[in-house]
Amino acid sequence: MKTSNRDSHYFTTNKEEFKANNLSAEHQNGCYIVKSYGYYPIFIYKDGQWYENESRYSMTTAKQMTQTSYGIRHLAKKVSKKEMYNMMEGKEPKENKNNSLDFMTAFLKLGNLTSQNESKEDKLKYKERIVFATMKANIPNWEKPNNWDTLPVNERLKRLNKLETLN
Repeated sequence: MKTSNRDSHYFTTNKEEFKANNLSAEHQNGCYIVKSYGYYPIFIYKDGQWYENESRYSMTTAKQMTQTSYGIRHLAKKVSKKEMYNMMEGKEPKENKNNSLDFMTAFLKLGNLTSQNESKEDKLKYKERIVFATMKANIPNWEKPNNWDTLPVNERLKRLNKLETLN
């Protein structure tokens, strides 16, 4: 179906094929693919999930992405251009891994190396800052357990140390 770039979002929202000015959408290998200039994937719908190309693109493509995505952009996971091309070829999308837990454990281990001469209370404060900040970043309404401050220092350190074995 021929349409304008401005009205393309109606087709995208309903996953219908269309052609507009250097913007199009088609079904291919089990995906609904929105392309810029006929080859550059900007959005893909696969297995109930929208994906958005996170790679850099031209000002024109950025505008096309805005025009075609009014109803779907907030639902889309950002993936690399390579991942988009893999999906177009029928390959399964990789799960986006949250690296913040990896960083947290790395910082906790680094703290162990650099704080060997510090008191247990100072070690505890460091670990709490790292763990609590990570939890808040991943779960915005997260709060530490109600009884946390009443636990002995050794018990709190023991619990925080267990987090270093997550990966």
